[in-house]
Amino acid sequence: MFIWNYGYRKKYMYELENKVATEKLTDITSDERIDRAQGIGLFYTQLVHGISPIFTDYVSSVSSRHSVVVFVSIKSLPIGKVSPEERFLFERVKPKEMIFRCIVTHGYKDSRKEQETLEEMLVNQLKEFVRNEDGEEMQREVTLVDHAQRDGVVYLMGKSLVMAKDGSKLVKKLTIDCLYNWLIKQVCEAA
Repeated sequence: MFIWNYGYRKKYMYELENKVATEKLTDITSDERIDRAQGIGLFYTQLVHGISPIFTDYVSSVSSRHSVVVFVSIKSLPIGKVSPEERFLFERVKPKEMIFRCIVTHGYKDSRKEQETLEEMLVNQLKEFVRNEDGEEMQREVTLVDHAQRDGVVYLMGKSLVMAKDGSKLVKKLTIDCLYNWLIKQVCEAA
């Protein structure tokens, strides 16, 4: 547990300290060389504030981003149940862009076997979020989300290798480079 917690915190702090700057996101969204793939891209991240540096790696290696992008963070709350209306907390990452952040919350008593899938609930709540925003573009954007949903939803989960810094003590290198990465591998294979 100590190794898992230690490695997780180090990885989270790295992502938080190296999150994508607004200027970089503007460069990505305005770059004509980056294709706009149809559909919705759900990019899973631990970060609640900011965009993971893995996103820029993804865009540079694939040279594409989806017409609707949602950065999804799933968080467990120390309460029994979260009402369906409060389960999805949306925020627009960049004005006039179809890029959003969504924090999906659940309590420890919430059923994981709901009638609707997480995907359906998330997209329906995204449309509701867009409807509730002020602006003349609202109906056009809801239509864009509908078309993107019909084109397909892609789950993007970044996989990163955590390494101790050069010059770290042997114990830290062993803990992070070997043991923590071994634990991550075991969890990924079990899922």
